[in-house]
Amino acid sequence: MAKTAALTLQLPTPLSLPFLPKGAISEILGNPSSGRTALALSLLAAATQAGEVAAMVDCNNSFDPVSAKQAGVDLGKTLWVQCSHNLQKALRAADMILHSGGFGVILLDVCHVAAAEFQRVPSSCWYRFQRALEPAPSSLLILARQSIAKSCSRRQFALESRHVVWQGQAPFRTLQRVEFEAVSRKPMGVASTLLVAEAREAS
Repeated sequence: MAKTAALTLQLPTPLSLPFLPKGAISEILGNPSSGRTALALSLLAAATQAGEVAAMVDCNNSFDPVSAKQAGVDLGKTLWVQCSHNLQKALRAADMILHSGGFGVILLDVCHVAAAEFQRVPSSCWYRFQRALEPAPSSLLILARQSIAKSCSRRQFALESRHVVWQGQAPFRTLQRVEFEAVSRKPMGVASTLLVAEAREAS
């Protein structure tokens, strides 16, 4: 049996800027095990370590504070909103946080929401978010399997796992390292970025 551990991605400071432009919506897209959570936690860590206050709107109660702390997130500067598999509740929470001000990064995790549910979300919802962000020094980062903000997002990155390194022999293997590729879908024509995440056991 292969053992798993939390993935900690060390994000270089210059790289964090294009992923999180201020006053805009960005989307990190990918399937399970694509690296989307590791990247999101690294961006939260970069923001909170820089002194910003962050918010995690957790639609499906999947946020793991232990892994987040291990990735460098300052939990004392992070508001965690659990939405119990309710997309409308998550959207209302994100709306309230956006309009309250004071948050450098707002992360909306809707990775486990069925695609059919998003069809019932009016496009005006994303335009409202966009208008709230434009004058603010804040970033809204959406974590999803596919684009949901559409034209309202300024940046879109699709993540894919490229290489996995294990240590030991089966069935007692330990995950050591995973390489991910971040491909820019918006804007097009931007070179892809290779990201490396190291696995660490929780203390």
